[in-house]
Amino acid sequence: MTKQKINLSINPSYHCNFRCSWCYLTPEQLGDTKTISDERLNELLAEVSAHREINHIDLYGGEIGILKKEQLKNITEVIRLYYKDKININTNLSVLREEFFYPDYYLSVSWDIETRQDYHKVRENMAKLPVDFSVLCLGTKEVMSHSIEHWWTMFNRIHFESAKANKGKSHFKSVELKPYSANQANDQGVTHAQFEDYVLDLLVQEPASKKGDYEFVNKKKVIASLNKEYNAFSDDHLYITPNGKFAVLEFDKNDREYFLELDSFKEYEDWCIKEKEKTISPICKKCEYLGHCLTEHYQYVKDLDNGCNGYRYLLDTYEFKYGK
Repeated sequence: MTKQKINLSINPSYHCNFRCSWCYLTPEQLGDTKTISDERLNELLAEVSAHREINHIDLYGGEIGILKKEQLKNITEVIRLYYKDKININTNLSVLREEFFYPDYYLSVSWDIETRQDYHKVRENMAKLPVDFSVLCLGTKEVMSHSIEHWWTMFNRIHFESAKANKGKSHFKSVELKPYSANQANDQGVTHAQFEDYVLDLLVQEPASKKGDYEFVNKKKVIASLNKEYNAFSDDHLYITPNGKFAVLEFDKNDREYFLELDSFKEYEDWCIKEKEKTISPICKKCEYLGHCLTEHYQYVKDLDNGCNGYRYLLDTYEFKYGK
């Protein structure tokens, strides 16, 4: 019998050398050097593998680039017992490590244009990369205060700088604007509607403004959602925390996002069933995109005054303008 596939996001440590005001982690967590033990990571991965086929693994934190060399090596060796494909490392790339060039890894660089500390240094490090990489940009109020023209100008520069440093071959493969969510560390007051409007403006200007063959991932995800190729539920995505626990993303009574830690894979499966029962509002039940909208995890939708985290307006507008 074929096992259902699952994607894993592993947080070996919350420790980070940056202090971004919009980070989902608290200052206390960002300063905590605790790292999951190799033995516990092995136990959790063995439990997952007993139930599912591991389809994809992200390593993020915290900052993976400040893990000790032996720690990253040991974590990779444990993962290799259960997963053979490339491991995606999410990094702020403030530290350019030799290990990042190993064939074990693919790099996703968190870079929020000029709004994050050391942004010049990180941009220089991206140009130096001799391996393919993508960029993840968070849709904070600071990022979305930039003009659409400036957005495309900056990412075109990433493309051309990579090509210049690598004999005409750019290793910059894609960029994605990730939605910001209010969380237990901060709340910027960014609405879903603001994110939708910004992404739509980026899509409108992409044909004329984007220079280079790098991909705008938001467009790919919109098309996948419209074609019902995107799973909006959490039953194919599980987190592992530095505390040696499984976790899912949950919302508290104030609609702030946080990690809900779980003790077993069975508890995760039970939570996935409850997610479909408790978070699907009457508005969602009537929505044609239910189950394949753009949400990363369902949030109870009370009204559509400021949009929803499934980005229904974005999907409707794109389909109206461009089709599927």
